[in-house]
Amino acid sequence: MTTDPGTPTHETLLDRWLDDLQVLAARLEQVHLPADFPFDYSPGSLAVLERALLDGEHDDAFRRAATAYIGEVLMDVCGGRWDIDPATGGEDGDPLVSPDPALGLPPLSVGTLVDVALAEGSGEVLTRERDRLADAVSERRRTAPGWEPHKERSPLDPIGPQPADAWLQLWLAEREEAHPEWARRVRGSDDPWDGDFTPAGLDLLEQRLRERYGTLAEFDADRESPFLQGAVWYLGQVLCRHHDSTWVYWAIEPDAPRGSHHHAENPWSGIPFTHQPHKRGAAPRDPLEMLRGVIRYGTGHRLTKIIADV
Repeated sequence: MTTDPGTPTHETLLDRWLDDLQVLAARLEQVHLPADFPFDYSPGSLAVLERALLDGEHDDAFRRAATAYIGEVLMDVCGGRWDIDPATGGEDGDPLVSPDPALGLPPLSVGTLVDVALAEGSGEVLTRERDRLADAVSERRRTAPGWEPHKERSPLDPIGPQPADAWLQLWLAEREEAHPEWARRVRGSDDPWDGDFTPAGLDLLEQRLRERYGTLAEFDADRESPFLQGAVWYLGQVLCRHHDSTWVYWAIEPDAPRGSHHHAENPWSGIPFTHQPHKRGAAPRDPLEMLRGVIRYGTGHRLTKIIADV
């Protein structure tokens, strides 16, 4: 039997699914679920999601977005990876959770699991499946001490700890050394503002930015100045100390593949920024761009409010 050359291959369908995961998660959060949904990928969130599916209009878009979330929660328990069945699930295939091979479990169709949840209507199907996988993991741990399920990375996983970059380490050390003098100049007197790294301390920095730069052109021309570089470091330190963030720097590499962290077209390459590496769904933050917003958007752009939403 010959394969229709117009039919997407297994690899193509799987790549499409993985590429769509971040968009699906964003739509689930912003379109399909209420604002109070505990979007934390916790076991308890499965029951809340199942109830939302039962109570709402479970159209194909909602079901597909929910499938991405459910699969990630289940793989946090059983490890494994995403796979896809091209023969079912329509033209996009049927997304599968393939548990860690050591468990000896068959691939699980998350779409079928959603169908069962909707048909049963108990609100307990997703949690029951999660508990079944947890029992299998517990049994494997009992028979193989020291074993833990391994999950292949997906686009929805936290970025995890990033390797220390020599340029970043030097930049951070230089900024820390220059900070006392920078803080004295921000204060504008011999009584140094020690820059206590509290969110409230950002009000003075914001005031100095508005006094110093009247236009975006003036701000952009001063990007590499000691004042702005000190401000970038200070704002980033506030994020690191109060919002479980770390500094990250991805050096531009000429031979880096397109789509990688180090490719020149990646907007986050070649700049110091902060991230929450252990938080799923966390977004990177560019302190320089946050400071630029003070000039771009006027008095409605408050740094204390912006970092409160990180």
